Amino acid sequence: MRNRDGRRLSEEEYLMEQESLAARAAGRVADALKKTSEENRYLRTVLAPFAGLLMEQARWKAELPETEAGNALAPDATRFGNGIPVTDRQSLICLGDLWKEAAERLVPPFADGFAEVADGLRRLQYAILKGGFDPDSYWSRVLKNRNAAVPDEVRAIGLEPEVLQFALIQLAKPVVERRAEGLQPLIKSLTWNKGYCPICGSLPELSLLKGKEGHRWLRCAFCAGEWRFHRTTCPNCESQKPDDIELCYVEGREHERVELCHNCMTYVVSVDVRTLADEIVPEVARLGLLHLDAIAQRREFRPMNPTGWTKSAPAGAAADEASGRASGASGGTMLH
Repeated sequence: MRNRDGRRLSEEEYLMEQESLAARAAGRVADALKKTSEENRYLRTVLAPFAGLLMEQARWKAELPETEAGNALAPDATRFGNGIPVTDRQSLICLGDLWKEAAERLVPPFADGFAEVADGLRRLQYAILKGGFDPDSYWSRVLKNRNAAVPDEVRAIGLEPEVLQFALIQLAKPVVERRAEGLQPLIKSLTWNKGYCPICGSLPELSLLKGKEGHRWLRCAFCAGEWRFHRTTCPNCESQKPDDIELCYVEGREHERVELCHNCMTYVVSVDVRTLADEIVPEVARLGLLHLDAIAQRREFRPMNPTGWTKSAPAGAAADEASGRASGASGGTMLH
């Protein structure tokens, strides 16, 4: 066996190294959650339910073997340049037998964090393990027609369709992200100018400013792929008009922003990582910006890619406190 640096290892050495990588990955998430909770005390009750799930996702992802592009063909440069992604969401989320491992590992911390849907999550786990529910077939139907009739086996689980889809995405996330990482080398030398993901075609959940030049990187809400994009362009509608784009931040946390587009009335949250001493953990950083989601949604802007995170936006006390620390009528400080 070989490790990720290509060095030959015995089976025992390989397993020990994998466990060490997994422990470090989970530890990074735990440290980031602690720091975010300390810096944003009004988000503690929002962050707490996700803690166990995020840590186990990080642990499992680190334990998964690196996924190479394998037999996947490099995309045609012309088609890719015209906005055709490498693959699609269905190809990434069809896990086959890995659904059982996902259910065994991730449902327990998921159910522990979300008591209101815990029974439904456990029924989902049981159905996957016993073969009474096939997530691959379910996703095939949903991605083709979101209004398709709900089959009996799905109805028996007792979760609302949105909750079920969010749960399945969370169960699949470690594998989906590993697969997406394996496809990145295929596009390393190609040009991509779209606001949606070059790997799977999904819109972003996070915008990051990196490097001395302050290049803008978008992070995919589905596969966690990252790609460079024009700093002053809306990823959703591609408007480049200065009057369409508005940046808002809470006073005292100017590195955290919400980018609003008045043309399509959507938004994406953003972090300027150049000002931070520590490397961010994107999954935790995204949750740490939920107060900005609440402020944007109060102004009737929609998230570019609605997820379970954005539906958890603390519309009550947390948003009130965040808004109270901001200047300006919008609940944020405006930059044009």
